[in-house]
Amino acid sequence: MNATAKVLSYAFAAAGLLFLAGAHADVRINSVNSTDVYLRGQDVVITADDGSEALITPAGDLRIRGRQVAVTGNERVLLKKYSAGILDIQEHGMRIGEHALNMVGGMVGTLVTDLMDGGDDKQMDRDMKAKAEPLKDEARALCADVRIQRQLQQQLVSELPAFRPYAVIDTDSDDDCHVDEN
Repeated sequence: MNATAKVLSYAFAAAGLLFLAGAHADVRINSVNSTDVYLRGQDVVITADDGSEALITPAGDLRIRGRQVAVTGNERVLLKKYSAGILDIQEHGMRIGEHALNMVGGMVGTLVTDLMDGGDDKQMDRDMKAKAEPLKDEARALCADVRIQRQLQQQLVSELPAFRPYAVIDTDSDDDCHVDEN
């Protein structure tokens, strides 16, 4: 690939990072097809396959289809942890978006320097991968957070069967984080 095409490729990647960083206002964990987990204020809202919703408050209250569900003390503890975990994932995702936005300037500067110094494609690739590695580390940590959240979700299902339709974070794959594919 010639240098111009390589620069355009990285420019488009940087634009994508900028778009993603700006899109963090509505944080969702798209899990399986039509289901998702999102925040409404501080409340966690989960949409099941049938379109019904469950709402979990930070205090561990659970509403399913708009109706309050009675929970035991242990169930409330798990619901509080679930809610806090989703909030943590949101905050972690927002930090990644901010870091991606800040990283774009450094990437562009490195590209310009490589072009001015007559760097070849391999050097540009190495430099861009080096610049992206801290962001990849953060993404790996976010993936670990989601895996922990899935485990907590399964505990909730075991303790609180009414939660089963809202266990929408996919548990079929242990390695669904695609950070290291490129």
